Amino acid sequence: MRRTRLTTAVLATALGLAGALATGPVAGAAARAGCQYKVVWPTAGVYETPHPNSAVVKTKHAGDIVGASTCEGATYNEWSYVLVATDAAADGRGWMRAEAVVYV
Repeated sequence: MRRTRLTTAVLATALGLAGALATGPVAGAAARAGCQYKVVWPTAGVYETPHPNSAVVKTKHAGDIVGASTCEGATYNEWSYVLVATDAAADGRGWMRAEAVVYV
């Protein structure tokens, strides 16, 4: 399992540096039954897709709790995102900048 995570991390980094979108589970996520985050930026967008040019479908504020039933992360170039559940996204899956939240 550790080897798979390491391989996934290396691959995600390589793809991210190449400008490709890489998605996958957040490290250590298998032991948890979902992920909850607290917004730490004054305002933070929830994006339709984990891409810097994606549409912002909702705005969250400092102190808001967000999350999803599964722990997933994505990268695009130097931007990192975490999955959050939202009715505002077409598929119910929104993405927030990882730097805008902390795990709770």
